[in-house]
Amino acid sequence: MSDDAGLFFDNRFLERHAGSIIQDPAIAIVELVANAWDAWATRVDIVWPEAGNDRFFEIEDNGKGMSEAQFRLRWRTLDYDRVRTQGKQSLPPPELGELQPREPYGRNGKGRHAAFRFGEAYRVRTWRDGIEVTFEVRRSATQPFLIERISVREEVPGHGTVISSINPTPMGMSAEAAREVIGTRFLADPNFNVTINGTRITFDDVPEHQLSTIDIDVHGHGVAHLVIIDTQKADRTTRHHGIAWRVNNRLVGKPGWTGFDQERLLDGRSSEAKRFIFIARADFLGDDVLPDWSGFWPNNAGWRATQAAVHTKIREYLNDVNADRRRDAKETVRENLGAKVSKLPPVSRDRWNEFVDQVVDTCPGMNLETIEQVAGVLANLELSTSKYALIAKLHDMKPGDLDELYAILADWTVRTAKLALDEIQTRLKLIAELDAKLQDETMDEVADLQPLFERSLWVFGPEFESLEFTSNRGMTTVINKIFGKKQKGSLQRPDFVMLPDGSVGFYSRDSHDLGGEVDGIARLVITEIKKPGVVIGGKEKSQPWRYVEELLDKGLLTDAATVTCYVLGSQIKSTEAGIDTKYDGRVTIIPMTYATFVKRAEKRMLGLREKLKDAPFLQSQGIDPDAYLTPQHPRQRGLSFDDPVSAVR
Repeated sequence: MSDDAGLFFDNRFLERHAGSIIQDPAIAIVELVANAWDAWATRVDIVWPEAGNDRFFEIEDNGKGMSEAQFRLRWRTLDYDRVRTQGKQSLPPPELGELQPREPYGRNGKGRHAAFRFGEAYRVRTWRDGIEVTFEVRRSATQPFLIERISVREEVPGHGTVISSINPTPMGMSAEAAREVIGTRFLADPNFNVTINGTRITFDDVPEHQLSTIDIDVHGHGVAHLVIIDTQKADRTTRHHGIAWRVNNRLVGKPGWTGFDQERLLDGRSSEAKRFIFIARADFLGDDVLPDWSGFWPNNAGWRATQAAVHTKIREYLNDVNADRRRDAKETVRENLGAKVSKLPPVSRDRWNEFVDQVVDTCPGMNLETIEQVAGVLANLELSTSKYALIAKLHDMKPGDLDELYAILADWTVRTAKLALDEIQTRLKLIAELDAKLQDETMDEVADLQPLFERSLWVFGPEFESLEFTSNRGMTTVINKIFGKKQKGSLQRPDFVMLPDGSVGFYSRDSHDLGGEVDGIARLVITEIKKPGVVIGGKEKSQPWRYVEELLDKGLLTDAATVTCYVLGSQIKSTEAGIDTKYDGRVTIIPMTYATFVKRAEKRMLGLREKLKDAPFLQSQGIDPDAYLTPQHPRQRGLSFDDPVSAVR
């Protein structure tokens, strides 16, 4: 069963939808005048009922008018999207084609409801392209409003729209007050004239306390007159706010806070930008205007001098107006950051206070929250040991680098990022040191190389990242430290790990039983490091097995333990390049050249050696990037880093 009744609306819907537009007469009349502006009217005539006459409210404009289809679409579409349907600009009618397009007020179509403020219903008569259509719009108990076509006429000249109230409601505002409201918002463009009860709205209708004029002497060119209109409150739009330039009573370009040279005096989103209108009248600039009146010739001396003088005067005016706001802002910042600033020494405190004064005074568009954030950063820098070195680094960064830094700080805290980067730095430095020392045959394997390998277990694989280890100890120490047994090691080699041609390191990982207690050794790694220049042969490969045999004989390795032995040297004898296994595969002996070890380290670091070759921490060590990226060539045959059989099992 289908329901054909459609949607029902509570009789309060329109008040909630349009809000103050149909409740406040000042907002309502501004909306209706703005609609005429959007339709590219040059004349708007308003009938405003006053005591003693029986006239009803009416507003007529000579804008482009609407066809019946256009009216029905715009009036019947709730939240009508003007920009999507009509574009971002309003083009003038054909007879005014030489004038610039307008930036429309309308965005969501709510302004058309403003006529309900002046009557329970209203009539719309609109005409264009020779056809005039009249509609009546009424409130409804179950719908926001109902539209009825009253009449159609043909062969009607021109174009325009008239909205007339039916069953009028009390105006709640005098005609004089209406002139003031309109005068403070629609006097920037001389091509847009508004009358109320036959009297044109001029600067005389703007209250004296909201209007001021400043004469500006532009030396050698003439006198410009700067008219300042203060709307007293921030409007919802800045369409007619900013600076409007007039020459010979004609608007040049469009009003706004961005000048013709893209200089922005105020952020258009600020309360000041939505409050003030500046009209600069400079008739002596007639020869400086572009042919299409979209701006001024940028290099003409008269325009450049006038613009500079007017902008300077506007800044001075805004500076005076905002004096109280700036003082309050300074006090608020100092109060909120007082605890932090109190820790600064007197010189730093003076410097911080001077900074706050300068930022607030010279950056009027910066909001209080941003000022406080910047001042807080400065206080932290004064407290830090590095002081302003960070600012110097930020100054040297390119915009793209700053974006990357922001992205990093969005995902990382400074502390966690530094922990990660410190680890990367440590490992890359270690690779550089290994690469240099493993090629130097004068290096002592115990004093120089063994300490490096103690910090390089991660090269063998991720399972060796956090091993407890013992190295460069006699076998007794190995047994005591690694295996926790009070037994003596071999007497024939009391200094077991120091060999004539190298040294040995033992690294282990504990095994745990089901209760989580330590239950022997799960993994043992033995690294035998040969002196640079030593060739690894059968004798060298068999040496680690002797260590393992002794540990097995003493019962220090269980059947569950696995042992990996690495024998590292400069070269490998071609017949010994393969991997040997013992003890049913539980013991693996891998020969490896130092070059392969360095390549393995680079790959474990994801190739960062190449990507970070210009990192400051490497340059500070005097490392040549080209030499840093050119390790020794491996002479090992049959065993390469990429060969799967060489991987740690």
